[in-house]
Amino acid sequence: MEPLRLVVAVHGREVKTALFLALNGIQTLDIVATATSTAELVSYCRAFRPDVAIVESGLPGRPLDETLQQLEESGCVGRVLLIDADTPPDFILDLTDAEVFEDVDHLVAALPHRKRPR
Repeated sequence: MEPLRLVVAVHGREVKTALFLALNGIQTLDIVATATSTAELVSYCRAFRPDVAIVESGLPGRPLDETLQQLEESGCVGRVLLIDADTPPDFILDLTDAEVFEDVDHLVAALPHRKRPR
């Protein structure tokens, strides 16, 4: 089974810590790049063509709705998972095919994976 290739774009320390702790125990995931701005997110998605981009709302740079629309139009990422507790999900979903999650646990549960053997 090929690993699921991820680009992770987060800026908040708490979200970053929770996400990386959750992803660390998953054998079939491969984080190919980590972004800290919308420009890096677009650049890394174009370069690595990940299966999934995990994006935190409030990412510095261009407006997130424009960035997600650009990713969708370019077809350089298979799936976008958005961690967002503040923006109404309908706002983002009207613009893109992004899936919105309010917390890291729900987002990680939505990824197809197997746990690493202990």
